[in-house]
Amino acid sequence: MSRRPTAAGPPHPAVPPVPPDLEAVVFDHDGVLVDSVRGDLLACSALFRDFGARLPGDLWATEVCGRPDGYPGLFRTLRAASGTDADDADLWRRLEAHWERYLTARHVVLRPGVRELLGALRTAGYPLAVASAADADWVGRWLGHYDLAGSFDVVVTGEQVARRKPDPAVYLEAASRLGVPPERCVVFEDSVTGVAAARAAGMTVLAVPTEATRVCDYSAAHHVLPDLRAVEPSWFPPARPTTRRAVASRRRPAATDRSL
Repeated sequence: MSRRPTAAGPPHPAVPPVPPDLEAVVFDHDGVLVDSVRGDLLACSALFRDFGARLPGDLWATEVCGRPDGYPGLFRTLRAASGTDADDADLWRRLEAHWERYLTARHVVLRPGVRELLGALRTAGYPLAVASAADADWVGRWLGHYDLAGSFDVVVTGEQVARRKPDPAVYLEAASRLGVPPERCVVFEDSVTGVAAARAAGMTVLAVPTEATRVCDYSAAHHVLPDLRAVEPSWFPPARPTTRRAVASRRRPAATDRSL
C-alpha cells in the first residue's frame, strides 16, 4: 500500500501495526459493516432543500457524522443559511421524516468486503465483536437484515454504556465481554469520533472512511484503508491455540437440558 499522504490522513506504514499478540477484532457498525452514513447525509441534505438551502458535504462529514450532538449545530447552520425561524423541535420532526425515507434497505447497504473479512477472521479463530454508539434496536435491525448476527460473539451498543463515543466505554465493554485486554484488540472504524474512542481504549485502530467522510482527518488512526477489501489475510494470521480454544468454547451451542 502506498505511503503517500491522502485526504484521509497522513502517510501510514505499508503494513498495519497489528499487535503480535492480537486476540480479538472489533467492528463499529454504522459506516463499517453497513453504509447508513450515506442515508443520513441524504436525509440532512433533503432537510436543507426543504428551506431552499444546500448542505455542504464537508460540513456534514466533519461536524455531524459520528457525532450525535452534532445535529443542533446543523440546525443552527440551516437557520443561518436559509433565514428560517423553525425551532429545533420542528427540524427534528422533518429530519426524522427524511430518515424514514432514506434509512431503508435501498440506501443502507452492506459495505464492500464485509462478508469476506468476517469469514476469514472466523476461520482464523478470532473472537469478533460489534461496538456501536447506536441503540440495540438499530444495530440488531441491520445485523439481522444482512444475516451478520451469527458472526459476532459480542454486540455492545450505545445505551448499554454510561457514555457514548468519543468516550471509550463501548470499546472497553466489548473487550471486557470478550475477556480480552483492550491492547490486544484491533478495531475497524469509519468516523473520527469512533477512532478517538478506540484509541482512548488502548486499541489498534484501522480506519475505513466512507465516500462521504474521506475529507475528514484520520491522522489519529494507526492506519487508513480505502475499504475492507484492502485487508490482507497475512495481517491476521491464525489465532493462537489458547485463543482458538476460548473462541470454540464460547461458540459451542449450550447443551439442552432434557430432564423433566
